[in-house]
Amino acid sequence: MTDQTVPLALTLPSGIERMFPTLTPAQVARIGAHGRVRSIQEGEVLVEPGQQIVPFFVVTAGQIEIVRPSGTTETLVAVYGPAQFTGEVNMLSGRPAMLRVRVRESGEVLELDREHLVTLVQTDNELSEVIMRAFILRRVELIAHGLGDVVVVGSNHCAGTLRVKEFLTRNGHPYSYIDLDRDVDVQDLLDRFQISAADVPVVICRGEVVLRNPTNQQIARCLGFNEAIDQTRIHDAVIVGAGPAGLAAAVYGASEGLDVLLLETKAPGGQAGSSSKIENYLGFPTGISGQALAGRAYTQAQKFGAHIMIAQGATGLACDHTPYGVELDDNLSVLARTVIIATGAAYRKPGIDNLSRFENVGVYYGATFMEAQLCRGEEVVVVGGGNSAGQAAVFLAQTAKRVHILVRTARWLGREHVPLSHSSH
Repeated sequence: MTDQTVPLALTLPSGIERMFPTLTPAQVARIGAHGRVRSIQEGEVLVEPGQQIVPFFVVTAGQIEIVRPSGTTETLVAVYGPAQFTGEVNMLSGRPAMLRVRVRESGEVLELDREHLVTLVQTDNELSEVIMRAFILRRVELIAHGLGDVVVVGSNHCAGTLRVKEFLTRNGHPYSYIDLDRDVDVQDLLDRFQISAADVPVVICRGEVVLRNPTNQQIARCLGFNEAIDQTRIHDAVIVGAGPAGLAAAVYGASEGLDVLLLETKAPGGQAGSSSKIENYLGFPTGISGQALAGRAYTQAQKFGAHIMIAQGATGLACDHTPYGVELDDNLSVLARTVIIATGAAYRKPGIDNLSRFENVGVYYGATFMEAQLCRGEEVVVVGGGNSAGQAAVFLAQTAKRVHILVRTARWLGREHVPLSHSSH
């Protein structure tokens, strides 16, 4: 049964040609040199959610549809016809499929495995631009519509719920959210999966696996974030930390042909990834959000073949032999000829009694879209008088009832004085 008969692609207001481009005959021919021709039959399932090895398809005859299964229903996401191709950014990372790929009309496709696809985007500049742009835009739309393989059940008054949502959001993984405080039909779901209030937050993976108050590492393991990474090989470089410096090192190293492995405990972007808008970053004269900057750098690193382990931190370094050994959280280790440590900065927290009780349930250390939604219609206090505080105040003022800036010194800490009236409603 399908609960949406019109593809999501046809409901989008703009960017449809870039998100679902039609290739030229010459472009199809160049792709064909990297893959094989395959016949397809109506109703044939080419990819199932959770499938680890996901091919890249170019339709040459017939049609392919993308659907999201949910219990006994399906949501139709997109339909691809001749000279169009499947896939999104998971194709580059080697993560499991989130959606079902099925033949809508019998015909023929070109099929490429992940290795040949990566080679194609690294060597064909024209096709690289077309494919990478489509992959990125498709992932953006999946996130915007919550079309993924994860359901988060929680409460905005629960610190664990915010942690889980932040982990998925900053890792660019689409999910749908069920708010226990607002959704009237939530009881059926709770009964179906035998969920109690003590289990919150709950993460349901692919409608099958139920994780009760999981750690980030458990979520990453359930979604197969790191399954495509061979932890036994010797890497040319292991980079600890996926902030801007770590991501830049990964891009530069991988683009020169080095085998690069990047380790990150939370999500790519580091401290910069939690910024609502960065206006002094080279190459972005109109500014860019930290999340967008991190996402672009992350995808760029994957394009060049860098491997990125998420929710996996480094706990030790063995320097008494080469290759060096980097010890990981789960008592495993990886080997490297070179180790780059880019662990970044730690937040300086106010010396307030019982502050930890309110972290992620009223006290936050970032001003992203997620925090803005939590503060909608509320009185907000931004502690600090530097540039970041001013940017946060301006951003939060779009949704908050009123924004106050608390400056803890007699003068502004930032380089430029910003009148308070510009940062509050």
